[in-house]
Formats: sequence, C-alpha cells, structure tokens
Amino acid sequence: MDKIMKTKIVYAVSSDEQDIYLEQTVLSVFSLKRHNPDAVVEFVVDERTDKTIVGKRELILQYVNKKIVVEVPESYDKKQTSRFLKTNLRQYIDGDFLFIDSDTVIADSLADIDSFDGDIGAVINEHVPISLYFDNYGKSVRRYAKEEGWQCNDTLPYFNSGVMFVRDSEMSRHFYKDWHNAWLDNICKFGRHYDQPPLAFVNEKNNYVVTELPAIWNCQILRYGLPYLHQAKIIHYFAAMYNKDTIIYAFRKKAIYEDIKNKGYLSTDLIKLIDRAKTAFDNPTRLCTKEELNVLSGEMAMVCLYHPIILNTLNSLFRLLSRVHGWFIRPFRKN
Repeated sequence: MDKIMKTKIVYAVSSDEQDIYLEQTVLSVFSLKRHNPDAVVEFVVDERTDKTIVGKRELILQYVNKKIVVEVPESYDKKQTSRFLKTNLRQYIDGDFLFIDSDTVIADSLADIDSFDGDIGAVINEHVPISLYFDNYGKSVRRYAKEEGWQCNDTLPYFNSGVMFVRDSEMSRHFYKDWHNAWLDNICKFGRHYDQPPLAFVNEKNNYVVTELPAIWNCQILRYGLPYLHQAKIIHYFAAMYNKDTIIYAFRKKAIYEDIKNKGYLSTDLIKLIDRAKTAFDNPTRLCTKEELNVLSGEMAMVCLYHPIILNTLNSLFRLLSRVHGWFIRPFRKN
C-alpha cells in the first residue's frame, strides 16, 4: 500500500486572463494528484488573482483542498506579487509544507518528504557550482551577492527556491520573516523582484540553516538536471515560453497551457503526456558536451536561434569556405 503523505503541498500564484500561470498550476497540481491522490493542496493567491478565478479558470478549484487569499500592495505587478506571496508563505500556512513552483510536473510519489530531517530543505540551483552556470547568469548572481552583502563562491550552497520543504518550527518562521524582509529591501533598493538572492542572503545570516534536498526533488531539466531525470519526483522546466512545434521538452510549449485555458479541462492527449513526463522530449534531441554547450549558449547562438535568416546566411558562408578551403572544417570531422 502506498504511503499517505502528511506534509501539505503549497502553490502560490499571481495570474490573470492574459497569462498562463494559472494553467501551469493546474497542470502541476493535476500531475501531483496522479501520483499522490491523497495529497492535501493549499493554493495561495492575491486578491486580484482571486477575482479572475471564474468560469473556465475555476478548474483549479477541482484539484486544491483550500484556497487562501492574501492582500498584496496594489502597486505590485504579477512577478512582484508572486514573490511577495512566496517569501511570506510561512505566515499563511499551518503545519509542515512542501512548496512547489507552478512550472513543474510531478512524476512520482512525494510521500517520502515526510521523513526529511531539517527545518528547511531545497535543491542546489542548477545542480552545479555557480562557476559552471552558462551564459551570464553566474556573473549576475555574483553581482547580486556583492550589492546585497552575502558571500558567493563554489564552496557555499546557492539554492533554487522552486521546491522547498518547510517545517512548522520557530526556526522556519524566523527564517521566512527574514527572507520576506530581505526581499522587500531588494525591491526598495534595487527594484529587483528575484527571490533567490535574498534567500541566499538570509541563509548566510542564519548560519546556513537550509539543508540540501536530493536533486530528484527539483530536477531542473534544462539546467544540468539530466542525470537525475530517471528518478525525478518533481521536474522543473522553467516556465513556458514558446509556441514553436519543437522546443526540446514538451511542457515548455505555451500552446499546452493555452489549450487548457480555452477548453477549461485537460485533454486526453495531454494527460497521456503528463503520464510520460520523464520522456516528453521532442525528436530529434541529443546530448552535447561542455564545449558544445559553451557555443550553444553564446550570444551568436542566441541571435541565430531567434533570427533564422542570420543562421541560414552563416551556414551558407561556412559551406562556401569549406569548399574553397577544405582544411577549414577538417579538424572537426571524425575519421
């Protein structure tokens, strides 16, 4: 018999009819219930979001056990509002809880979280040290650390806030109060809505109380998470941004959530896709080396990705060069 999970599951969402955040939450909670039918889910929203949960948007209410409506400053936009809720969750929730971001798919039972030993638990951001972050992300994190006054190096943990276990304890309540205040301070000083740098600041302030969760609890699929995918309990795909037919991991496709919005339910095909979340990759998809990743994550690759004309022009140029000077690409060819 499967274990019944005692820890509550919590989602925090700021959304309206113009975005797909609520639909992402619907999919995540639906996938949660597929593997954890007895899970108790609490859904935290701001007042503006609550007013939009009517008609087809009421679908979310079929899958949550409790809705909690919070008053948030009217001047905040949706991103700021979502972080206001997220950094203040301990105030709204009674008992131990596991917070899960909306841009996730649940792929297994989460009942083992009941045995986690610690006040607060999270997975290392991107699963690797900051020095291995691609593009300019690592530089940004270091800049935030310098400006905000916390240490940032490869020997100190930098956690992803997309999945967090939070025990109902004096320590966790103190920690969340500090986190929320640090986030508010960042809004005032720097105008930044990000919650992870303040999380790092507060973790350092509280002598690194956050305990590392195994990577399978927040498998960041597009951020070096592939080694943990086969055992992943929660797959974190980092938002849905594209309407393209091919975009590596299926749940990144914005069209999926627009379909939920338009229909007011999850289609049979989508449910089948959810049930194979660990294999929901487009074909062809291939692995790449660190050297290839450095090229693919560079500025030129980004320009080519979003501007096919430039890509085609460069390909034509390199084909011409290879014909004129066969040696140009010979070192890259395999025997």
